[in-house]
This record gives sequence, structure tokens and C-alpha cells, in this order.
Amino acid sequence: MEYHHAMDLLNNLALHHKYPIFHGWWIVLVVFLGGVVGFGIGSIGLGVFIPFMSEDLGWSRTAMSGVFTIRAIMMGVTGPIVGFAVDKKWGPRVLFVAGGVISGASLLILSQSNHIWQFYLSFGVLWSLGQASFSGQVLSGALVSKWFVRQRGRAFGFYTMGIPAGGAIFVPLIAVLISSLGWRGAWVSLAILTWVLIIPLSLFIVRRQPEDMGLLPDGARTPDDGLAHATSTTSPAAFSKGSDEIGWTVTQALHTPTAWLLVIGFVLSNMAGGAFMVHQVAAISDKGFSVELASGVMAVLFFFSFIIKPIVGFMTERLSVRYVACFFIALAGTSLLVLAAASSLSGLMLFAVLYGCGVGATTVLQSIIWADYYGRQFQGAIRGTLSPVFAMSQAFSPLFAGWMYDTTGSYDRAFIVVGIAAFCASGLILLARQPVLKPTTERLT
Repeated sequence: MEYHHAMDLLNNLALHHKYPIFHGWWIVLVVFLGGVVGFGIGSIGLGVFIPFMSEDLGWSRTAMSGVFTIRAIMMGVTGPIVGFAVDKKWGPRVLFVAGGVISGASLLILSQSNHIWQFYLSFGVLWSLGQASFSGQVLSGALVSKWFVRQRGRAFGFYTMGIPAGGAIFVPLIAVLISSLGWRGAWVSLAILTWVLIIPLSLFIVRRQPEDMGLLPDGARTPDDGLAHATSTTSPAAFSKGSDEIGWTVTQALHTPTAWLLVIGFVLSNMAGGAFMVHQVAAISDKGFSVELASGVMAVLFFFSFIIKPIVGFMTERLSVRYVACFFIALAGTSLLVLAAASSLSGLMLFAVLYGCGVGATTVLQSIIWADYYGRQFQGAIRGTLSPVFAMSQAFSPLFAGWMYDTTGSYDRAFIVVGIAAFCASGLILLARQPVLKPTTERLT
């Protein structure tokens, strides 16, 4: 027995020297870059192209905005497929590589578009399919949760920094590319950049979970690193807290009241993000402020969204995630009430700080709470099954804000409504206690 224990210890030490940096952190790097590219090009970056493409091709802004609805539908449709695939051994790497190939190709097609239906097909359908496969929250959240347990909070905090970083990097880059190459040349350049950043790293780095490489979650070198207690004959996978975590199946998870409290809560909280991000510049300029000032407010917002993510990640390693989520979702709701009432620069800056921290933290917390509550084994399937609900909610809130503006002549009432919705979401998340899977419950696969 002592001999086998010594051999296990030597094997783990040898493995540690073979991988001086835990491979999970390379996974975080790839997912971070996926967020940079996905959000930088696919979300906020598109807004830079709209004026140039609209003027050159004669497309109305309303017609071009229709692509966001198509994208939401695509994200909802592909979510379950991506979610189930990420739980398979081959899934994550194939998804990342295929997503990179499809996304780059879609931008090449977009660069040659002359009709609105081509725009809808290339960016609305193909790009969305690719983005869901290399940077969607279903894939990213599930993959990172499989590699980290004790350090899950900081891992999620670091990888989600790619979202605001994407906005900070790609908005000025796209502006320079359009100025130098025109909007068609800019799309070609972004297609090549997508291929270069996503495909090679995905091929060499992305793996489903540490056990597939003979590793343990969090980079543990031995079974005694505080992850689990087991005998010396236990398999390496069983030594991890991930194995100690109960892996809820989709059926088991959705039969808990907690799951539906989380679903309704995060649907309501996501409205706070979706309503503002699409109408951001218009909402601020309609209050009498310049477009330049609106851009400055957004810079402050993205800065605080960037720095809050690792902070809130570390917080969840020390505090209950539902308490942390309750606080920051309420903060997001408060920010929108501040924006509705803002009539000065100081009011706008207060909004930017509160919104950046509140919504920026919520994107991290949403992924952490699902992983902490339902384990990592079927995390992709659970998140994927629910993704159509979240996609539709994100598509609805910008339309709601636009309708309120057309009806009342102002975005203020829309922001008050979604702000109140965020407070309701905060209360629901507070009620969502971690569920317990009874030993007698039948395990479905």
C-alpha cells in the first residue's frame, strides 16, 4: 500500500514538471481571446460599420438592426447543440476550430455583400453560428467550469475580461481599418485576424477537462491538495473535488425549484444589459450630450466592467455566490434608475461606474452559480438546454427599449422598467439556495 502511494505521488510530481503551468490557465487564455474576438467583432464592433455600410449600400438603420434578431434566434437554436457537444471528449476542440473557420469565412462573404439578405445570411446566420462555437457563454462557461473548482471564481473572472477588452481593442482598430481600407477591406482583415487568433491555439490547447490529460482540476499535484479525501487506490479523477461535486443531469437540474428561480432571475437581469447596450449612444445623446461625451461614458463603463470581473471572481471563492450575485444585480438595477434621472455629467459618470460594475459582475456570476450548484459533468448540456430562453430575453429587451422610445419619445421609462426588473431578479437569486441531490434520486444520463 505504501509503495503504491509513493508511486502515485511520484507520478503526480512528474506530471507537474511536465506541465509547469496548469493547462487550465491556457484554456482560460483561449476562452479569453474568444471573448475578445466574439464581442469585439460580433457585438460592439458591428456598430462601427453600420454608418458606412448604410450610406454606401442604401440600407436603412432599421433594416440593419434586424440582424440582431436573427443572431438571437441563431444563438438560441445552436445553444443546445453546443451545450451537449462540449460535454463530449472531442467536443470543445472541434467547436473552437470549426467556429473559427466558419466565422472567418462569414466575414469574407460579408465583405462582398451588396444586398441586405446577404448581410443577414453572412453575419446573422453564419457569423452567429461560428461565434456560438468559439465564444458563446454556453461553451465558454461550461469549459472553464470543468477545469476549475476551488479556483473557479478567479478563472471565470479572468476569462470574462475578454468581453470588455474586445470592445476596447476592436472599436478603434475597426475605425482605423475602415479609414485605411474601406469597410470591405476592413471585413477581410478581420476575417484573417479571426482565423489567426482562434484556429491555431484551439488546435493545440483546447481539451474538454483535466482528466482527459491525466491532470486534476485547479492544477492539484496530489490528492491531498484539499480537493477530496480518498484512498491511494482511487482513480485520479476521483481525487478531484469535481468528482466529489455531484454532476446533475439536465433532467435532475430542471426538476429543482432553484433552477427556475435562476432562469427567471437571470432573464430579468439580462434585460438590464440588453436594453442599454444596443441603444447606448442614442440614449445618452438624447439627453443633450455630445456623441464624444457618450463615447467617454462608454470608456468609463468598459473600464469598470473590465476590472470588476476578477475581483468578483475572487469574492465568490470566499462568499456565497448567491449573496454576491444578489448585490451586483441590484447594483445594475440602480445604475439604470440613475441613468433615467441623469441630467448632468456627474450623473452619467455615476451611472457608468455602477452599470460597469453591476452588469460586468453579473456575466461572471451567472456562469459560476450554475457550475457551483449543478457540478461540472453535465454543465454544457444544462446551459445549452436553457440557452434559447436567455437568447430570446436578450433579443426582447432592445426591442422593448426601442418601442418605449417610439411611444414616449424617451428611453427613460424603458430604463426604469428594466431597472425594477433587475431588483426583482436580485430577490429571486437570493431565494435560489443551492439544491441537494438526494442519494435515492435516480441518476439519468
